[in-house]
Amino acid sequence: MKNKETAVDPASGNEVDSALPRTRNPGASRQGKAWVGLVVGGAVLVVFAGWFIFGGRYSARKADALPVLFEVPDFSLVERTGKRVSRADLAGRIWIADFIFTNCAGPCPRMSLAMSTIQNALLERRADVQLVSFTLDPERDTPDVLTEYARAYGADPERWWFLTGDDENVIHELAQGGFRLAVQADPVEGGQLIHSTHFVLVDRNGRIRAYHEGLEEGVRERLLIDVDRLLREQPPR
Repeated sequence: MKNKETAVDPASGNEVDSALPRTRNPGASRQGKAWVGLVVGGAVLVVFAGWFIFGGRYSARKADALPVLFEVPDFSLVERTGKRVSRADLAGRIWIADFIFTNCAGPCPRMSLAMSTIQNALLERRADVQLVSFTLDPERDTPDVLTEYARAYGADPERWWFLTGDDENVIHELAQGGFRLAVQADPVEGGQLIHSTHFVLVDRNGRIRAYHEGLEEGVRERLLIDVDRLLREQPPR
């Protein structure tokens, strides 16, 4: 039998099960089922991506090309440093996005740990790729809170942004309508927040080109392969 794999969440110092996602209440089996349902729901939300990839369009492209899926809508949010950030600030750059919140006792620590390893790999490669984490709980996740969270994961303030805002509904709509990622309140557990765990790869023109499940083993390597594909397609100017 394999030993149970764990990782340490630097934000809390607690061990995190690296084999299965958790919710805010790790002991609630019903909520664990909700996460399974969310993964399925997330797959449905990105069904159009599957249509592009498996429906024949992708096969007609070059072997190393990525499909063009959706265009990210404009947004205006606040970075942890206090500066205002919009989609225009990412124009001309390849970037990787995810949606988390700092009080999450489920998959968010694992997602941020994975994003940290992706950041380090990109720095080693000297690849000019921006990382962007959107909080789904802006009321709690103020710039100061996000600053402490970012520091715990070794986030480079120039290469990994953490964005918050004044209206939770605006960010939830951005996740659902803009990025096609699932976000919902769990009706079984009193409205506790559950959400997609995908990383989203966006090209220099603000178009989504790939989704990667952030909790799967080997996600960093697969994501970096797609980053390399985009860099070949859209080399630095």
